[in-house]
Amino acid sequence: MLKFDAVQFAEGTISLQVSPGAVLLLGAVLAVVVVAFFRSEAPLRVCSISLGLRTLAGLLLVLPLFEPRLVVPEVVPDENFVAVVVDASDSMLLTDGPSGQSRLETARSVLLDPAHGIWNLIAETFKVRLYIFAEDATRADSVVAASPGNKTNLHAALERVIADFRGLPLTGVVLITDGNTAQRADAATLAAQLRDQGIGLHVIGTGQTSLAAERELIEVVAHKGVGERTGAEIEVKVRSTAVEPDPVTFTIFDGDVPVFSESRSLKGSGKLDQIAFFFETPSAGTREYHVHVEAASGELNTLNNTLPVLVDTRRDTLRVLYFEGHLRQDFKFIKRALESDQIIEFASITRTGTGKYYRQGIRSPGELAGGFPSGSDALYPFDALILGDVEASTFSFSQMQLMESFVRVRGGGFLMMGGRNAFAEGDYAGTPVADMLPVHLDFTRAQVLPKRFESEGGERGFRFVPTSAGLEHPFMKLSPDPTTNRSLWSGMPTLTSINFVGGTKPGAQVVAAKPNDVYGPEEPVLVIQRYGKGRTAALATSSTWRWQMLLEAEDGRHERFWQQFARWIAESAPDRVNIGENVVRLAPEALHEVAVHVYDAAFRPLSGATVEGLWRNPDGTVELVSFVDDLAREGTYSAPITPAREGVYELEVEAVAAGEVVGRHARSYLVRRQNLEYYDATQKKDWLASLATVYYTPDEAADIPVNLRSMRTSTSVYRASYLWDMPLLLIMAVLLLCGEWYYRRQHGLR
Repeated sequence: MLKFDAVQFAEGTISLQVSPGAVLLLGAVLAVVVVAFFRSEAPLRVCSISLGLRTLAGLLLVLPLFEPRLVVPEVVPDENFVAVVVDASDSMLLTDGPSGQSRLETARSVLLDPAHGIWNLIAETFKVRLYIFAEDATRADSVVAASPGNKTNLHAALERVIADFRGLPLTGVVLITDGNTAQRADAATLAAQLRDQGIGLHVIGTGQTSLAAERELIEVVAHKGVGERTGAEIEVKVRSTAVEPDPVTFTIFDGDVPVFSESRSLKGSGKLDQIAFFFETPSAGTREYHVHVEAASGELNTLNNTLPVLVDTRRDTLRVLYFEGHLRQDFKFIKRALESDQIIEFASITRTGTGKYYRQGIRSPGELAGGFPSGSDALYPFDALILGDVEASTFSFSQMQLMESFVRVRGGGFLMMGGRNAFAEGDYAGTPVADMLPVHLDFTRAQVLPKRFESEGGERGFRFVPTSAGLEHPFMKLSPDPTTNRSLWSGMPTLTSINFVGGTKPGAQVVAAKPNDVYGPEEPVLVIQRYGKGRTAALATSSTWRWQMLLEAEDGRHERFWQQFARWIAESAPDRVNIGENVVRLAPEALHEVAVHVYDAAFRPLSGATVEGLWRNPDGTVELVSFVDDLAREGTYSAPITPAREGVYELEVEAVAAGEVVGRHARSYLVRRQNLEYYDATQKKDWLASLATVYYTPDEAADIPVNLRSMRTSTSVYRASYLWDMPLLLIMAVLLLCGEWYYRRQHGLR
């Protein structure tokens, strides 16, 4: 319609040839229009519109006499360069082309197809250099041999092109990509730099801009199984863009062998699901498995349906000390729940009389022989401390200082439970224990007689209601599904005791509360906070035993809550030698700085130790790793580790000070490439169009050679072409005349 495309109009200039004959004819047309205007008897508005349409049509018909021409630059053959840059990252393997070809195959076809390929057409005029890029950009002889890389780094590709052609006559860059790059801002800066230099960026977008059926595993994490079960809880985050009317099958593979399968319903429609499975591992120790979600019907991208996970079934130990003032129902059921946890080593001291204590779960006959510990050497071997219904006068002031130091310095966890002798009722206000609690103690709210929670209708107890933040907390998840979790908590039996506290401290988080009900206003029941290096919690009730007694025998909600709660409290306590990072998945050939923290017997940072480790490779070979004292962080030792290839690695470290072994720690690592290219793997068309001088679909790529030849360069020659015979001008003239005729007929004119 226009004879030329947008690039040629942008780069060219329009000129007119003015001749006396053309000027006279134009004047005659205008004169006729003026005479017709004054002689017309039609209303002014009708006359003006009719003559205006005739005038525009007449001007279009007279325009050829002025010989309008477009002067277009053309490059001199073989004096300018064009860079062809092809994306060969993993996402280019997706087979979402019209005929089922991959995006990389589409790129090859655009360039090399015998009938429609643009490579030879570009090479007729330009010197062409080919670049293949993924994480890095390299010169290549052929796009056919391009092998996919791990991720897209468009910034690195454009940076390489700009560096290579500095000082050379570069006419344009042809970029073929799907736009899945993380460095968007940096790439956009370089694209603007090319345009400012007059270098055209011609972008061919590959891949579909949306995928109707898409299931993707976003994250897979393995947790130690709770209770008496061995194995692992596999927590999966999955998203499906399709409608999911039927359950979807998840399979766990050991190599190529399926070892577990279970079906679950998904929300679909782009919503995130968080699902957990209990997986009994077929072998003990540390092993890599793969979790797979079945492909949806018509799913084009199945490369994000599988993720690896490292499962470690080796027994960990968290020591929990429970001190109880007297035998009561809560103690019995909590003890039963924690003793059945494969992770928790439960020890308890129960007061049976004045100066008399009953010990359980001790490691040696002399441990805790004097009742509650009086020194750090007896308390610090534990990871968490739970105080039951026991008054402050039971402890000396130094023992309460020891508890506070256990949390602040040692990093241990502390829980005070409700009871007649707890919180303000136990005279803890003003003590070191009160300092670390997440709630204020108000002696004016202390109860002489416990409040009875009985309504006139005969109902007993108040509801334990998790807050919105509480429902999201890890130890409050009775189910990984948010809706199910909320439902399970709402169905819990009511509680019948509470200690009224004086409010929460700054930085504390209310996890659950007694709601505003017939018994009074809302009151905090479960509150947590960080304190020093450790964690503290206040559970202002002594009636969680009702969750066990009033539920069915097979209902595990009471046990699950207490096991998860105790693990969370104890989790902040480090060992004397501790590999600091919790990251268990590394990238191959990437430098990873490993830090080891070493403490003395009082859990103060220990400097001057000798820390060495054994780095065990997947093939069984072992490398010695020496850790260097980090002068900026007391008690911290670091060493660089670069896993050479994929697989399961293990690091065992040992610290020695003054000729004695301080401690040992081991951690396994899964080394796998993280194929982020497969997630949200649609073509980023809008963003690519914003980068480009001109954006093309693969079907429009045939315009690129003509547009490149029309780019203005320092060696360009110019060619003039007539514009008067553009089809659009004739069509517009005919439409204007027809429109003017129709307008006159509508207003009764001849």
